[in-house]
Amino acid sequence: MFPREKFKKMGIDSLSDTELISVLVGSGIKGVKFSSLSRKILNVLKKGNLSYEDLRLIKGLGDVKSLQILCAIELGKRLYSFDNNKLIVSNTENAFNEVKYLVGKKQEYLVCLFLNARYELLKKKTIAIGTVDGLNISPRDIIVSALDVNAIYVILAHNHPSGVSEPSNEDLVVTEKLRDAMDLVGMKLLDHIVVASDGWKSIV
Repeated sequence: MFPREKFKKMGIDSLSDTELISVLVGSGIKGVKFSSLSRKILNVLKKGNLSYEDLRLIKGLGDVKSLQILCAIELGKRLYSFDNNKLIVSNTENAFNEVKYLVGKKQEYLVCLFLNARYELLKKKTIAIGTVDGLNISPRDIIVSALDVNAIYVILAHNHPSGVSEPSNEDLVVTEKLRDAMDLVGMKLLDHIVVASDGWKSIV
């Protein structure tokens, strides 16, 4: 699916960084692959302290597109400064900090962290609460909730009341099933962590 079609169908948060650049640039030039051009631009952007001269060194990027990119970035910075309190969850340790309250629970809780393309936490939701022996879930329970908030990434977490964080065979099966189901709808399971009194373990 092309970036513009993906945007129209799934919204702007569904686009990766490279796809956002692709939409902004619009098209490449003869002899320069469009996807390659977008990646080169993104690599330059990630270096920081971007200048007009930096962009003009990229083969296939003209004056107008260079100016458009710089203006888009500047506008984004100005607008984003009004909404800079969103929590970033970019790794497993960040995720654990959001669910460590599950340690010591007598029942098993399944909690999901729903993130956008910038790894900002959109919503934290308890999907299910079970008995000390476990809980039953289906991919649909999680995917529907993710779609409600237009999430692109999902981090799954649950606790083991036994106090042992080692993932069970069932944990592994559920993780694989959920990963496959999410791939079908254009989402990505970033991680599945198990928390217990002895610590935490990452399955993905």
